[in-house]
Amino acid sequence: MTVAVLFALFTVLLIVGVPIAFAMGLSAVTVVLMFMNVPLVLLPQRFFSSLDSFPLMAIPLFILAGNLMNVSGITAAIVRFASALIGHIRGGLAQVNIATSLMFSGISGSAAADVAAVGSMLLPAMKKEGYKPEWSAVITAASAILGPILPPSLLMVLYGAMTGQSIGTLFLAGILPGLVIALFLMALTWWKADTIGGQKHSRATKAEIGRAFLAALPALVLPVLIIGGIQSGVFTATEAGVLAVVYALLYGFVTGKLGPGLAWHHLRDAAIATSSILIILGGAALFSWIIAREGFPAQIAEALTTLTSNPYLALGLIVVALLILGMFVETISALILVTPMLAPIGAAYGIDPIHFAIVTIISVLLGSITPPVAIILILACRIGGVDYAKVIRPFIPYFLIILAGLVVITYVPAVTLAVPRLFAGYGG
Repeated sequence: MTVAVLFALFTVLLIVGVPIAFAMGLSAVTVVLMFMNVPLVLLPQRFFSSLDSFPLMAIPLFILAGNLMNVSGITAAIVRFASALIGHIRGGLAQVNIATSLMFSGISGSAAADVAAVGSMLLPAMKKEGYKPEWSAVITAASAILGPILPPSLLMVLYGAMTGQSIGTLFLAGILPGLVIALFLMALTWWKADTIGGQKHSRATKAEIGRAFLAALPALVLPVLIIGGIQSGVFTATEAGVLAVVYALLYGFVTGKLGPGLAWHHLRDAAIATSSILIILGGAALFSWIIAREGFPAQIAEALTTLTSNPYLALGLIVVALLILGMFVETISALILVTPMLAPIGAAYGIDPIHFAIVTIISVLLGSITPPVAIILILACRIGGVDYAKVIRPFIPYFLIILAGLVVITYVPAVTLAVPRLFAGYGG
């Protein structure tokens, strides 16, 4: 009864337009006042204890580092390197778009940052070379989900902070899944090249590739430093965020494209973005506390095990539910909402926790580019000046190809676990 009222209030508040953080918090407070005989002082304690987490300090640091690296000219260097490397193959700049997102994801850790950085550079260039704008926007949005899959990933930091899983191991586990999805996207783009449009480019010389590689090297080195430092025990994920910020500041000042005023502007933006995430976390903490106190995750697990004892079928049902949720709820909010409920269910089925984490994150991400909400797709349309209604049809094959990648990742656990086992000695 208590959980039913909680979800009913939450749904009503969302429908009337209340922000999700306040919808979770208000519904939780209302249920406590109506049905639960507990001291009210527990509410602020639960709220603030959820934020008292050292790993969460990595979030503003990685956001800030990504912003600083973007304005310091590193995105342009990555685009030139990707263009020199694969710009000549079938699909041209569309393939460069995907490859750039793949490399930029090692800096940003955010799909929105990926769309903004890569889209603002490549969408005008693709339009100039005759690519159809609606296809260009779809490719930009589809490849942007690589940002939170490949390390460093803000979603993995959040998931690790909420579940106690190693953030470094989660970072490693995202490498192969990100590459799989990128390869699937590039294969589809190769096949659809005639439909997408554009011009053919000549193959770059070895000297041109070498120069482009050296220019992009600072961006390519950063994720290696972060992952290597975490796994070697030199620093934690949070301290890696500090390294990323210092690295980005030094690069920006050396190249002359970053001054104190611009650095302060991005520091403020990172603080604002982080505060919104923390408010959502606080509201979700109250919401999740009631759900856990009422034993709801155990009830779901019992219902699922009654329905099926097959962990693969259960995992498939969870993926479908997450895809639907991601269509209507923003990615970070959705992940914060479901993780406390789903992580125990995955454990009840004996699913490896790192594998379950990656499947959960990618499922929610795919929902974030799926209409009707599709925040990332809408952002790509705005940057490219494309009517949102026109991208729905070209979006379908890209949705299906990412879904195919998700199916492979879901049912072939080695895709997520091979790298952690190889480089971190993970025994799961």
